Amino acid sequence: MAALLLAAAVVVGRVALEGLDEKTLAVLLAFAGGAVLASLADTLMPEVFEHGQPYNAFATAAGFFLSFVLAT
Repeated sequence: MAALLLAAAVVVGRVALEGLDEKTLAVLLAFAGGAVLASLADTLMPEVFEHGQPYNAFATAAGFFLSFVLAT
């Protein structure tokens, strides 16, 4: 259900923000990225580091690096 809502939000956002200039869109994307990081830091990471293996920090850093590489 969450995946369907997210897909619908992406489509609606794409249509609604189609005419914005690049600077405004960059600010909105930065805000959205920060919201994702805050959500991960608040909900997922504490549980992973409490119950996870010793390589969790490396895997987290590698995931952020990969997402940065794919975005550029």
